[in-house]
Amino acid sequence: MLAIADTMAGVPESLYDRLMAVKPADLSANKWTTLAGVNRNAFTDIRKRGAANHDTIERLLAAISVTFGEFEAGEIAPKHENEPRERGPFLAFRGDDRPRDIPVVGTALCADVEVDSDGRDVSVEAMELDFGEVIDHIRRPLSLDGKREIYALYFRGVSMSPRYEPGELGYVDPNRPPQLNDYVVVQLRKPDGVDGERVYTVIAKRLKRQTSAHYELEQFNPPLTFQVPREHVAHIHRIIPWDELVSF
Repeated sequence: MLAIADTMAGVPESLYDRLMAVKPADLSANKWTTLAGVNRNAFTDIRKRGAANHDTIERLLAAISVTFGEFEAGEIAPKHENEPRERGPFLAFRGDDRPRDIPVVGTALCADVEVDSDGRDVSVEAMELDFGEVIDHIRRPLSLDGKREIYALYFRGVSMSPRYEPGELGYVDPNRPPQLNDYVVVQLRKPDGVDGERVYTVIAKRLKRQTSAHYELEQFNPPLTFQVPREHVAHIHRIIPWDELVSF
């Protein structure tokens, strides 16, 4: 098998570089997006954001007969000389090499929540997250083997655009403690007359700072930094970046 890293001076760092590493030499980027049936600006967006919709990556790989497992492992199985280089419009990615056992939990937009930003109350975009509603199961990347608590969700709203767009899929690790500048899913709780307290909403933001008293979070659209008291947070889970999902 041909190692992707062997075709380059060093191991590519970004998702864009990794895609370019598997691109056939005689295939232009524009032709690749056409074969895959994705937006012609897909590579520009990937290079700018350092991330992409999971479906976009699968379509691009399928168009050049590279499996997601090969892409993650950094190895490409040799192709027969008589295989046609061009394919028709995107054919469904089979992905039989990896299990589809990561649950996608249900999300929906809900009423904004009031938070403190520089001493004033502001509203931030929030979601409902229902762990009791599994709407799908998606492929487990090689990098997540053995991590049984991983779950996935679809982003709602535009508060984290352009980093995460509405409808984009994110993998979430509830066990690894988030570090500063990680993207996180924060479960907010409040008192409940029946059960004592309950999680009533979640927010997906960027962790900027944490103290013994509060978490400082950031959103992009509109730009805003705000604080959430620790006693209002039930759980804070780390969103796994694409570079880790496809790390070689």
